[in-house]
Amino acid sequence: MKLFESNVPVMDAAEWEKRKRSNKRLGYVFGAVVLLIFLGSIWKYRPF
Repeated sequence: MKLFESNVPVMDAAEWEKRKRSNKRLGYVFGAVVLLIFLGSIWKYRPF
């Protein structure tokens, strides 16, 4: 029985660093959106 190799391309370290930076930036964007929604809901339903 022959084992087939994966079709996943081998990426170099520069590509992984680029992806890590992109993922970090995406996380910051989503965190900012969540924070804005949270603060907006607090402002809308403020008890004072």
